[in-house]
Amino acid sequence: MAIFKIHPGIGIARLGNTDEFYLAPEQLGALPIECDDQGREKTAKGGEPVRVQNFKESGDLSKIKRQGARFRVFAYDDENDPDGREIKIGDTFTFELETTTTGRTLVEGRVKDVQWTVHLANKKSSWYDYQETDGMHGYSSSHPLRNPTVTQPDLRRQLITDPGPQTVSLASPNASFAKGENPGYPQTFPPETILPNPITTLGDLIVNEQNKNIRLIVLGGQGNSGSTNTPYISSYTNNDGWFDDISDGPVTAVIEYDYDFSYTTQDEDGNVVEVTECRTGTMEVNVPAWVVVGYPRYVPEIPDMITLDEVIYDLSVRNFAYEPRLFGVPPYDKAGNSPKTEEDFRLWRNEAQYNPDYYPKFYKEIWPILLRPDLYRNLFDFDFFAGGDPHNTGTGGNLDEEALSMPPMHGEDPNFQHRQFIYKILRQPGQENLYTAEVVSRAIPDYHPRLMPMLAGNNPISNTSPEKFLRLTDTQLFLLGQWARGKFVNECIEWGEDDPNCKTPWKRPAVTGSQIDRGVLGNMLGGAFCPGGELGWIVLNTAIYSGPYRFRHTTYTAGALSLPAVIADQDGSPAANLAAGLEPGDLTKYIGIPWQADFHECSYQTINITYEGWNKIYPDSTGDPVQQEIADNIPWWPAHRPTVVLASVQGPQVYWASGIPDNNAGDLEMVTAWKDLGFIKYVTKEVESSIVEKIDGKCKKKVLGTSTVSAYSQVERNDAALGPPVRPGSGILGEVTKSADRRQ
Repeated sequence: MAIFKIHPGIGIARLGNTDEFYLAPEQLGALPIECDDQGREKTAKGGEPVRVQNFKESGDLSKIKRQGARFRVFAYDDENDPDGREIKIGDTFTFELETTTTGRTLVEGRVKDVQWTVHLANKKSSWYDYQETDGMHGYSSSHPLRNPTVTQPDLRRQLITDPGPQTVSLASPNASFAKGENPGYPQTFPPETILPNPITTLGDLIVNEQNKNIRLIVLGGQGNSGSTNTPYISSYTNNDGWFDDISDGPVTAVIEYDYDFSYTTQDEDGNVVEVTECRTGTMEVNVPAWVVVGYPRYVPEIPDMITLDEVIYDLSVRNFAYEPRLFGVPPYDKAGNSPKTEEDFRLWRNEAQYNPDYYPKFYKEIWPILLRPDLYRNLFDFDFFAGGDPHNTGTGGNLDEEALSMPPMHGEDPNFQHRQFIYKILRQPGQENLYTAEVVSRAIPDYHPRLMPMLAGNNPISNTSPEKFLRLTDTQLFLLGQWARGKFVNECIEWGEDDPNCKTPWKRPAVTGSQIDRGVLGNMLGGAFCPGGELGWIVLNTAIYSGPYRFRHTTYTAGALSLPAVIADQDGSPAANLAAGLEPGDLTKYIGIPWQADFHECSYQTINITYEGWNKIYPDSTGDPVQQEIADNIPWWPAHRPTVVLASVQGPQVYWASGIPDNNAGDLEMVTAWKDLGFIKYVTKEVESSIVEKIDGKCKKKVLGTSTVSAYSQVERNDAALGPPVRPGSGILGEVTKSADRRQ
């Protein structure tokens, strides 16, 4: 009997303040997908999806389109079927049917429809204060709450935005998570008087049919945030009285099918006749999914240094036997790496290890990581990296593709030292607070380059469990370690592929369920989590997963979503319980409120590197004779929140958030200005080259020809609302300065 799963296991919708929308990309670093007003994908002649060219409503640069999360149901012939296939109307499967007369039986049924159910909620205002890494393993009874004056459980629950679940199908294809749109459910919404923008909905659902596939589109909210008090922001992440329309929640499905039921009866003359009726049955999809609603992806084509896919891939590989060839128990085969019970998994985790003979594919597993540092020069002031290594992909550069993609051949490995250098300056486990590398070259013993990535970590702010700098995942480091040793494959050389995409395999459209799972998450932030982008450090906790790329669901009572334990214990209300699973809103409650404040401040962080174990020191209070206090300004998430960008393909560098002050007042301004910001897109245009000649005593332009120039540059910025963009160094109010310290 087939196993049915929803893909992606974790989908991403994004806020926008218009009814127009597009679909989430399903490949690493890909542009979103164009669709019609029912969410049906638009395709080009060759079958490739049509990519979004405009992120805002035509003619209105203050209207950002929403991004829809698309979900599908795949059928797998058995648990060992690696790829599966998307179900279609009319497909025949063996379904399990249970009736009061026949009990449980198996029938051959034909897919008729899919009933999708989604429940979105926002719990931010009801949760604990965010305080860097505090809470990663639970909260003390004295840990502060957001909105601490609301302590009565019933009133505390009113801080949750909970529109209730909605169900849609082809027979009833539209639903809304709006106030008043769920009769009978005890909805809770913020007061309509909040300013500057009320929140009356968390989004919409649409079901469509395309090529007989039945698909769900989840759309998020309008990007509204508001406060019950006079709007004021004093913190990058905790602001009492505030609400926003970020959300998350479970996605489940029930397959509706027709089947032929035959039975015998007697006709009017008493003759026994056989009758066949077409009846309808339903079956729950075995493996459900989750949807997250985040803010707009302003830089869709440049991946984060660590993507959420790479975080969950690492977690799945090391905890759920997701890729036995890479990590498992020798001999690294499927048969010996298929734990079933929790005890099996415990034993497997104790014995599993990385396969020392695993050869990563260069263009699939190595180059996408090495390419990113160079791409970031399109997103921030690279002067900050003066003397840092590496970031140059040009010929002869530290990240020269031609040199780094060449594996050892015929006993010769001329690029071994080059690869070793790069690997030695990668920050390893336990080095999250180290600024520079140890000796990396015997030839230059005093050369201590900065460790990479030179990006802010999970806690560069407090002195409690500091993690000043970002490091790659264990699996990323293992793959790069194999490559540094020369244990890797260049696909284009090894197989002699004629495919022009052999160097960019991630650009092939996702087809299988696992490809969709990974491709979607390749466009979400995987660190640093302080508190995070779409999600926070809660995604690092294996307790919330039921398996690879799947969050654990729990049951809950309508209108009684869980509260912090210190409140719930007063009257026995349900408290959060990760071991039982997640409720709607349980993932996004860990991040900042309103989202615009933390997002705005995620440009640079001043990190004190005087002492490894301290982010802040106070020598003036005791006269501590510190010889020299050293700090550096370190970027946060350049691919999520750019700082310095090109104004146009051949234009100057400008501050991306020009016009929005780099302070708490700017955080407040971002609450409404987010919709006016520009998107960063790879733009190609034809330019004319010419000279001026003097002909018959007159100067005339002579066109020599045209050429093509390309660059990642800003598009669709609303200068009318924000003012003209500011160039670095011009000293105009609103620019981001090198001395900025976002969270002091």
